[in-house]
Amino acid sequence: MREFALQFIGTGDSESLRFYNTNALITRNGKHLLVDCGWTAKRALHERGLRICDIDGVFVTHVHGDHVFGLERFGFESRYVYRGHRIKLYLHESVLGPLWDECLRGCMGYSSDGENAIEDFFDVRIVETTFSWEGIDFEIFPTTHTPGKPSFGVRAPRRFTFTSDTNAIPDLPEIAKEDPYVFHDLYLSGPSHPAHATPEELMDAYPETLLRRIWAVHYGDDIERRLDKLERFAGWVPQGMVFAL
Repeated sequence: MREFALQFIGTGDSESLRFYNTNALITRNGKHLLVDCGWTAKRALHERGLRICDIDGVFVTHVHGDHVFGLERFGFESRYVYRGHRIKLYLHESVLGPLWDECLRGCMGYSSDGENAIEDFFDVRIVETTFSWEGIDFEIFPTTHTPGKPSFGVRAPRRFTFTSDTNAIPDLPEIAKEDPYVFHDLYLSGPSHPAHATPEELMDAYPETLLRRIWAVHYGDDIERRLDKLERFAGWVPQGMVFAL
């Protein structure tokens, strides 16, 4: 077993039918932490021999369906199927309200036990700038995804940076300067996108030293026809690829 590993159990954009939602699985000391939990997360874990009760924690980057819709299943099954299992839910305070009040509450606000709060399903851990999990210190940083919507990336210093959904991030060259792997949202299926970075945008915004460490995630099902756009980058992450960190 690797001491510390990251595997993308999904690498596709929100429309992908081939590659599942872009969610990452971090493994350390035999425990598992998800970064985001979209509607394909349960199936992706099942295909790797894992169940919801095997997940120790989830960090939520932002509230869009391909990043949080799986939390309904994770919450209900933790409480009612795997009785007593409580997943640690790591998130910035600005994400908590939209996640519960504007998303999950409509599905989970009431159950056979009556009215519920998010704490009835998860062990909520508010993150300001850093959090620790299994002896690893993680840092979070704001991203530029959708105007008015809080969104964050996460990094394990000197190991990796994962932007989740974003456009170019002006401070990323400084944020990720020590990290050998930078997993970056990259929209490859067209010339531009208002909420997702394009190769052209990143080549204008980032130095060559950063581009050569960027691995593309959150791409479309036509990725094989778009690889010429990644010539100045490290490459793309096939679904299921494992990085030993």
